[in-house]
Amino acid sequence: MEHAAHAGRAETLSREQFERFYAQTARPLRSYICRVAGNATIADDILQESYVRLLSAPPLLEAQRKSYLYRTATNQITDYHRARSRHRRWWQLAARRDEALDSRVELPPDVERLFALASEQERALLWLAYVEGADHREIAGILGLKEKSVKVLLFRARRKMEEILKRDGFEGSHE
Repeated sequence: MEHAAHAGRAETLSREQFERFYAQTARPLRSYICRVAGNATIADDILQESYVRLLSAPPLLEAQRKSYLYRTATNQITDYHRARSRHRRWWQLAARRDEALDSRVELPPDVERLFALASEQERALLWLAYVEGADHREIAGILGLKEKSVKVLLFRARRKMEEILKRDGFEGSHE
């Protein structure tokens, strides 16, 4: 009963509450970061910084913590890509996407290849929807989009993946 009473009001996390929350969210968040960033090397740094920012944030409702955490990680991934892009322009280096992905979720090679062909936003949308099982409202909160936009963008991302699969001769079964 006490848990239900606290669910409706913002509160600072106790050490025990944080440890429990971390145990529930760290693995899925790291997998998300790896896939969206396309770089496992930075995943641990972004993961750690996301939790530090959560602990530094004003008190949040229990239901808001996961969205805050994923939104923070998504923003850091975006910042990482912007900085990396500036660095590449500065040194006039070509982009490298051959970094090995280290993730707790194993994906078949064809799915890995599809993720490599998707944009950062498409990877985030597809991962959150189909791996994390997030609904449109949750995805909108995490990615800073409108809920209706998520529906359209997710549809487009799925359509793009279907077109790539058909183009490459994969027909699969549509049961």
